[in-house]
Formats: sequence, C-alpha cells, structure tokens
Amino acid sequence: MKVQGVQLKRKKTKKVPVQALLEGEYFRIYRLHKDLNSLSVVPHRHDHYELMIVRSGQGQHSINFKSYELIPGRAFFLHPGQVHLIEDFERDGWLVLFGEELFKRFLNLHPNEDEYGILDSYSPTPYADLSERLLELFNFIINQAKLELQSEKPDAEILLHYCSLLLLHANRAHVTQHPVQFVSPKQKELLHSLKRLIEQSYREHHQASFYAESLRTDIKVLNKVCMQATGFTVYKLLQERLLTESKILLQTSHLSVKEISYQLGFNDPAFFGRFFRNHVNISPAAFRQNRLL
Repeated sequence: MKVQGVQLKRKKTKKVPVQALLEGEYFRIYRLHKDLNSLSVVPHRHDHYELMIVRSGQGQHSINFKSYELIPGRAFFLHPGQVHLIEDFERDGWLVLFGEELFKRFLNLHPNEDEYGILDSYSPTPYADLSERLLELFNFIINQAKLELQSEKPDAEILLHYCSLLLLHANRAHVTQHPVQFVSPKQKELLHSLKRLIEQSYREHHQASFYAESLRTDIKVLNKVCMQATGFTVYKLLQERLLTESKILLQTSHLSVKEISYQLGFNDPAFFGRFFRNHVNISPAAFRQNRLL
C-alpha cells in the first residue's frame, strides 16, 4: 500500500504537521522503511495509535523530543498527539496502526492494561525488546492480520484480537524489562485522575499541592502512588510535561521565547529560561536555533 509523501521544508510552522496514515480506517499495517513518508524526518504528530516493531536498522528515534535508540527487535508504542521523529537511516519492520475505536474496545476487554507498561503515555521507556521467539510470534500474527485485511470483507473482531495479542505480549515484555511496584485498582484510578488533571492544568498550575487538593488526597499519598507507578514524584511529572510542551513550542511555533513562557504559565520569562536551562543545559533560544540548523 503506497503512502503519498508530503514535501515539507525544515522550518518552524504554526502547528506540528500530522502524519495521517490511518486515514479513518479501523486498522492498518505498513512496512517500516525510511521512505514511508517524508514527514518522518521532521517533528510530526500521528492521527493514530502505533505499535512499531523493528526488524533491522539502527539509529535515533525521538518521542516528545526525547531520544531513544531504534535497534532490531525493539517495539515502540506511540499515542496520538505525541511528537515523533525518526532520523534518515535504513530500517525495516512493521507499523501496526489503529484508532480510538479499536483501542477503547481493547481496553474494555483488558481494563488492567490501561495506562500500564508500554501503553503508559507517561512512561520514560515507551519500548520493549522482543526475544527471537516473541519476534517470530509477532511476525506470524502480523502476517495473519495482513491476510485478513486483504479479504473481501475484513472482520473487525478478528483484527481486534490480532491487535490485542500484539499489545498484550508487548506489555508483558515491557513489564518484565521495566518492572514497577504493584499499585491497587484504587491507586491506579487515582493515578489516571492525576494524569488527566495534569493535561488540563499544567499550564496554569505548577505546584504539586494544587493537584493533591483537587484530587482530595494527601500530597504524600499522591507522591507515593506516582513513585510506585512511574518512578517520578508529582512535581517531576509536572516538570516533564512542561518541558515537553516547551520543546514542542520552541521547535514548531512562531511564538517568541517570552510569549512561550507566558503561555506555559511562567510570569517571568527569565524564570522560564532558568527552568529550561536546568533541564536541557542550553537556553530556549539556543535550543530553537540548534533544531533549525
């Protein structure tokens, strides 16, 4: 299935471009290769969830401006809205794409997988390394799914279960390689509520106490749940979210550094500059300039 490339110059744009590979379909599979789409080499978002299985190739792969090594046997999971970039190098593998409908049906069947393991949108390790046996199993499942997609009337139920097998196995591998402490269903719901609240409020509220008060829980309890599940405190989660959005705006918007600082809730642009420099070791202006070179 051929994907039309999009010509795009390396410059700041008002919005991060969207790589529309799913095109409203329920489920799709593409071969992973460097010429799939010209947006791959610039920061872009997706219109879909994506499980990327790497069979060959080695290079750098960025999710929300954090760099990860792309190597054979590694599987990545990406959420819609995350900013993604793969450097220009030869690679091969599979891209398994699906939308909100399929993902919600998967979570209805497997509610314990929600925001867990490789599916955790806040995970510092959005990947798992597949054993040879597991990689062979993935190839088999993907080939069966491709056959179903080629049939006259692909069965949505069969495709759902093929996709579910891939996600479940990827998550088991992730949890084995990146174990986290057990959290109870009540703690997990609290963590979900916190993540939703951070997405709604991180620009206006930079203090962990606001989130504890809004969720009617003690900050020590909230920090303990966060540390168990993510390895981060509430304050660290907030800092990471602000830093990610800072990088996105610096790379993709026409806003000045001062305007970005105000948009992210910093009353003093100098304080924003110190915040950014403390995390990235360069100033916001230098980060912007380096990304445009």
